[in-house]
Amino acid sequence: MYTYGTEEYASNYSNLLSARQKTETEPYIFLTPEWCAEFEKKIQGDERYRQVARTWEGSVVLVFLAEPAAGLERDVWMFLDLWHGECSFLQPVPEEEGKKGEFVLQASYKRWEKIVKGELNVVKELATRQLKLTPFDLKKAVKLAAASQAAIRLVELAGLVGARYPGDLPEKDSESFRAFMNQLNTDFGI
Repeated sequence: MYTYGTEEYASNYSNLLSARQKTETEPYIFLTPEWCAEFEKKIQGDERYRQVARTWEGSVVLVFLAEPAAGLERDVWMFLDLWHGECSFLQPVPEEEGKKGEFVLQASYKRWEKIVKGELNVVKELATRQLKLTPFDLKKAVKLAAASQAAIRLVELAGLVGARYPGDLPEKDSESFRAFMNQLNTDFGI
C-alpha cells in the first residue's frame, strides 16, 4: 500500500486517475476517482459557487457510510479543500486523512445519493442531523448553517457532474466496480 502524503502515493494516484479517465465512459460511476475529478472541475469553474462561498474557510470531508447492498462495501472519505470560493483539492482519501478535515459530515451512502440527485435538501438534512457533523461542535454547526448557500451550490454542482450509481449498475459493471474499489483500498487505503 502506498503511504498517503508521499510523492509515491501522489504519483501513482495521478497515474491511476489519468488511465481511468481514458478508459472509463462518462458519466462516471459515483465516488470513483474520475467522478471526483469531474466534481472538482465543476467547482473550480463555477462563478456562482465562488460568490456564495467567498467567506468560507475550511476543509470539508464527506463520509459515505458503507452500504454493501448498493455496491459500497466500505466507507468512502472525500476530502474537499475549500477556501474563499476556491477548491484546490477534491479526492477520496484514507480514513485517517479524512478525520483530519475541519468539517466532517457523514451520512449513509443512500442518503448522500438522494442529496446529490436533489431528492433531499442538504440544509434540511444538516438541520435534522440526518447528515451529521462529526464530532458535533456547536460553533462549527453555526458556521455550516451560515454557509447554506455554498452547501446548496456544491450539491447542485455534484448533480451536474452526472453519475452512474453503484446500486443501479448491471451485474457485470457492479462486480467490476466492487473489484476496483477493493483494489483502490488495497493500493491507496481508500
